[in-house]
Amino acid sequence: GAGAGAGAGAGAELDEVTRKLFAHVDANIDTYVARLTEAVAIRGVSAVPELRPEVVRTVEWARTWLEKLGASVELRDLGTQTLPDGSTLPLPPCIFATLGNDASKPTLFLYGHLDVQPAEPEGWNTDPWVVTNIDGVLYGRGTTDDKGPVLGWLWVVEAYQKLGLELPVNLKICFEGMEESGSLGLAEAIDAEIAK
Repeated sequence: GAGAGAGAGAGAELDEVTRKLFAHVDANIDTYVARLTEAVAIRGVSAVPELRPEVVRTVEWARTWLEKLGASVELRDLGTQTLPDGSTLPLPPCIFATLGNDASKPTLFLYGHLDVQPAEPEGWNTDPWVVTNIDGVLYGRGTTDDKGPVLGWLWVVEAYQKLGLELPVNLKICFEGMEESGSLGLAEAIDAEIAK
C-alpha cells in the first residue's frame, strides 16, 4: 500500500533525513501496527471506575516505552476522585518525561492522553478493542484519539535512534489518563511542575 512517503506532492524534494525516516517507517509498518494493536487492546476507559486499573496499565505501558527510548520518566500522583456515591477512587498517574537537555536545541512540549471513551459493541462494525484494517484504514478505540498519535511520536524518536540520527529537539512530555473525564488532577500537577 501507500507508505509514509506517499503524501509528498509531485515534484516535492525531500531532504535526506526525511527520506531515511520515511523509508524506515515504510519498512517497519507491521511493527507499528502490532504495537498499536497491543495498546488498543488495553481497555483504559477513564469514565468507568471498574476500568480505571486499565488506564493505569496503559500509563505503565507508555512509561516502559519512554524508558526504552532513554527518556527520564516520572509518574506523578494526581490524587483521588470523589464519585457521585461519595466513594473515592485513585486517579491514574500522569507521565512527565524528558528526552534530551541540549541547551543549543529548541525544546518541544508533547501532550497526549492515553485513556479512551467507552466503546459499546453496538456502535461498532468491528471489535473496538482489536485493531482492524479495512481498505487501509485502521479501526479500533484509540487509534486516532489519542493512542495512535501518542505512539506516533514515540516511534519517530525510535526511528531517529535506529537510524543513528540526532533528534533535532529536546522533548518535554506530558501523557495523562483522564482527558476523556475532564483531565482531573492535571492542572494541579502542571502547576506543581512549573513551581519547581
